[in-house]
Amino acid sequence: MKKKYYRLDSILKTNAEYLMLLGMRSNGKSYAVKEFLLEKAFNENEKFVYLRRYKDDIKQYYVESYFSDMPIEKITKGIYDQIIAWQGYIYFAKSNEDPTKPPARGTKIGRYCALNEAVRYKSNAFVNYKYIDYEEFITDGVYLSEEPEKLQQFISTVARDQNITVFLIGNTISRVCPYFSQWQLSGTLRQKPGTIEIYRQHDDKGNLTASIAVENCTIVENTSKMFFGNATKQILSGEWDVKASPRLPGKIEDFESIYNMQIAYQMFIFNIKLLIDEEGCIYTYVYPGKELKKDGRILSTDFSTSPQTTTCFNKNNRAECRIIDCFNNGKVCFSDNLTAADFEQVRQQYRFI
Repeated sequence: MKKKYYRLDSILKTNAEYLMLLGMRSNGKSYAVKEFLLEKAFNENEKFVYLRRYKDDIKQYYVESYFSDMPIEKITKGIYDQIIAWQGYIYFAKSNEDPTKPPARGTKIGRYCALNEAVRYKSNAFVNYKYIDYEEFITDGVYLSEEPEKLQQFISTVARDQNITVFLIGNTISRVCPYFSQWQLSGTLRQKPGTIEIYRQHDDKGNLTASIAVENCTIVENTSKMFFGNATKQILSGEWDVKASPRLPGKIEDFESIYNMQIAYQMFIFNIKLLIDEEGCIYTYVYPGKELKKDGRILSTDFSTSPQTTTCFNKNNRAECRIIDCFNNGKVCFSDNLTAADFEQVRQQYRFI
């Protein structure tokens, strides 16, 4: 039986301005978007921007490699047979009969840009650019400062006063993503494969502005026997990527709790306990919280006038200094692997330790 890959048909029918595609690796998300963009470029002269986070990701070789699996001859009815990236632009191209000579560049169909250099493009004209393809917008590393705002500013440079379509393609490698929280995509972390959820964005007066369609793409069967261990679930079924984490050496009842606090970041709340065992060993225990405690100590990126809430650890508080020591000395345990993965990503973004 022929393997079925992801298709754009369902999400395109939503007519949303933002199309967010999530899911497992190698299920055809990127292929489907590339095929769509190239067909639009050839048949309707609608150009696109291939967008990545950093300049190092859009070197000429990487851009050409990104499109190397495309059936260019089929799409262009034999006129072209490859894609060439040259000085920031993307072209259809035709191989030269003389192998010693470079391919002949044909129609210009797009540009490749880096989001961290968005300011460079502000004065550029993007004539007849109808699409943006932001690849790997989810990272298990560090996002740009105020990245969702930077993306919106870049979109305004391309779109000007017209509506365009923005594809955001991401593998389910980290649940800590500023787009989920700042765009209020509340159901994304619980969304099941094969479903689409629509989020309506409004201005200060309540008028509808843009719509965001989020699709957790259907799982594609992978018959390869190459994968095992912690990576298996993410690669084969699109589950959020997690790694094995340290667990508490015993039951929580076996320890004395000497300090409690919470850490709040985006849509995540973590309860933090400083514990001591019968032998005097001290541990920090992290587990998910459902809501912020009104009278509890809270570490948050949001400024507050409350004496209980702060944006950083209190170095004059002995218990909080011990929590920091636990992190620095590998004495941190977690309730489960998913909480550990979320917390580690928050640490990278928040940098509170």
